[in-house]
Amino acid sequence: MNNIAGLFAIVREAYYSRDTTPLIKAYLDVYEGKFPESEYSIYMDKISGSNEIAPGTPFNDFYANDIEGNLHTLSTIIKGKPALLDLWASWCGPCRKTSKSMIPVYEEYADRGFTIVGVAREYGSSSAAAGAIEKDGYKWLNLVEIDDANGIWALYRRHNAAGGTFLISPEGKIVKSDVTADEVRDYLKGLYE
Repeated sequence: MNNIAGLFAIVREAYYSRDTTPLIKAYLDVYEGKFPESEYSIYMDKISGSNEIAPGTPFNDFYANDIEGNLHTLSTIIKGKPALLDLWASWCGPCRKTSKSMIPVYEEYADRGFTIVGVAREYGSSSAAAGAIEKDGYKWLNLVEIDDANGIWALYRRHNAAGGTFLISPEGKIVKSDVTADEVRDYLKGLYE
């Protein structure tokens, strides 16, 4: 269907799919530039321009606000450093468990340059994220994505997920996705020792 309903169908499928490659191809072949003001086109333009999340590929850059409303860009924060991008949500128990497991690793390696950037996926406001950060004791910079405004989960192929972790090398390449604290520690040991 070469109309807005067809574009909507592609977007809906892309939103729920881990492998968006064929959907991006269909968008580029049929719909690119056809409905430029549509939120569906804007979404597909964003994910079609982002890298696949595979070891060795560059990380996908983005910007987001912290709890206080200050704007940050991921590339500026992690430039030249090993980093962990931690996508989480205040309402996601498994995400918060993973985030808390990173605290000892962060404490062990932060003074050597390792950093973590958390991004809370929230709806409506950042107040629940602020409470979770305080309760769980995250010591690193946490940004907030309200109502998927910046499409960060789409950039990292986590459209309908609450979170994920992405280990990034000092050169800005994805080392591994969905890493555990032990895997991060092993990587950092190899890097620093």
